[in-house]
Amino acid sequence: MESDVHRISSLEDIAQILEHEGYEFSHEGESVRVKIGGADHPFIAVITCAKDKQEMSITCQVARLGDIPEARIPQFLAACLEANTRITPYAFGLITVSDNPELDNEQEWLIVLIDSLSLGDLNEMDFIRSMDGLWVGLEASRQVLANALTEV
Repeated sequence: MESDVHRISSLEDIAQILEHEGYEFSHEGESVRVKIGGADHPFIAVITCAKDKQEMSITCQVARLGDIPEARIPQFLAACLEANTRITPYAFGLITVSDNPELDNEQEWLIVLIDSLSLGDLNEMDFIRSMDGLWVGLEASRQVLANALTEV
């Protein structure tokens, strides 16, 4: 039986799916930037492909490390690790100077949600499922950030 599920192998394929699904996005060079959430202040998810690794990543910044009061960073990081068990396939991560040389100040390190998908068998439904999962991750990040910013 021949499958009519579209296999994804490029950012062009991603752009077509996003357009079909009604997302607002831009395809610029080696990434696709997708608006997620409210029209006034949407989150921006960045989708990249590492063809050498046969992998696609969806990364969405939720804050900067400098947004978290220094005294609350240990609790915040523990809460992120705990939340990772509930937001599969996404996980909290930090983008640091080792990932981006322009982030040489720890206060500027990016707190992100990230999902990595293998391009080998990636199809349209897998990608849509991941984008749907981003909503779950964003909701969890909202609670984790609110707790970190609230004095106890």
